[in-house]
Amino acid sequence: MKIDEFTDTYSDDIIYLREARSSLLTHPLRAEIPELCNASLCRLYSIVMIGSIEGMLERWRARDKSKILDAYFAPKASNTDRVKKLNEAFVSEGINVNSDVFDDYLAIKYLRNAIVHASWHTSSGQTKQDQIDWIVARGFPTDTRNLKEEHWQKLEWVNENMMLYIGVTGLSDIQPNPNLYDFGIEKRDLPDTSGILEQTDFPRLYWGNLERISTVIEKSIHAAAIHPEFSWTEGLTNEELQALSRDALKYKFYQAAHIAAHNGFKPLTDLAGYADNAARCWKEYVRLIPEFKDLASEKVNEALATFRAIHEYGIRPKDGFIPSWAPNTPLKIIQELSGLLFKNTEFLTTERIGEALYLGAKSKRAIGNIVPLSLFSIQLPIISPLRTSEWSDVSSCVADIFELGSAWYDLQGGYEFKNENVQFYRKMSINLGLSDL
Repeated sequence: MKIDEFTDTYSDDIIYLREARSSLLTHPLRAEIPELCNASLCRLYSIVMIGSIEGMLERWRARDKSKILDAYFAPKASNTDRVKKLNEAFVSEGINVNSDVFDDYLAIKYLRNAIVHASWHTSSGQTKQDQIDWIVARGFPTDTRNLKEEHWQKLEWVNENMMLYIGVTGLSDIQPNPNLYDFGIEKRDLPDTSGILEQTDFPRLYWGNLERISTVIEKSIHAAAIHPEFSWTEGLTNEELQALSRDALKYKFYQAAHIAAHNGFKPLTDLAGYADNAARCWKEYVRLIPEFKDLASEKVNEALATFRAIHEYGIRPKDGFIPSWAPNTPLKIIQELSGLLFKNTEFLTTERIGEALYLGAKSKRAIGNIVPLSLFSIQLPIISPLRTSEWSDVSSCVADIFELGSAWYDLQGGYEFKNENVQFYRKMSINLGLSDL
């Protein structure tokens, strides 16, 4: 059954609020005041959470086999009565839910109403003293600026349990169980938000910056390639475009952007400063990732030749698969494992296959996706053409390591070895460097 808009979006909102809190409190470049952050996000969470739970209560009524949820929708009932009757309806069906969840839910609903209406008073101006007393009794503040981390934890706990309780009503085989005590989810520890970076976090920062730079440049490349002055389809009919290969189409697309940059297309030329940033990030990333120490050009090329031979001569491991091993497994052990998985042939020894597997796994860990290949083969040569020789050197190295990692991954997973994608980037690096504009 298709999920309706609001069920879907409420779920997304809760997820993003969780992620936003963690990201803000741990951001390495931001000095956050935890008290303000927690209070603000608690206010937002309470609003989204009550909307989400009430929407779920309404939508799940049709699935409720025992009609438990009908108790919440009694006509002319107060919020206090609705929540109390809902709790009692679960218990009367033999589902011993935790009453604290419902008591806290009611307090959060009162809190949410005050936030939404920006007032602790009713529309007639009278103080909702009974509601305020309930909020205090359940451990929440009556000044929403004082919402803290422990209140966030309680919001999470109540939300998760309410969703669980409501969801249970839709089970066709639900059975009363008087012995079931405090049915639900325990309070969970919140994620660590100290924001202290470990040594292993720094490479991720540099890699993330490379990905962001690549994304920004690619958007400007797209704008240039479709700009009427440099349009990549200029002069070609639909029939001619359809006759071109995928690589030929991509080449024309990037070549149009290259021409646009050469002719001063501002959205591209304004990005020239990213070249130094990308170069520094890549240099630091390589310095900090230990796998690169074993990925010297000569060794990588030897391993690539091994994988190409494996592909060419159809050499496959016994039983068709290669078991995984820990990242710190010594080369000697992997070579011994290769002796069990493969047979020596006139083309390759199992020792050489073992070394290729050893380096292939390291390559895959070192370069996990195609971002640096795209960046140094195409994007940086377009925005910074005077450094084409530098980009070409990096691109060649990246292409070799990326291809080696892909070859290892394909063999490990039993897939056919393909390198057409890498070959396209190799050709683009050469063509952009040789273009006579």
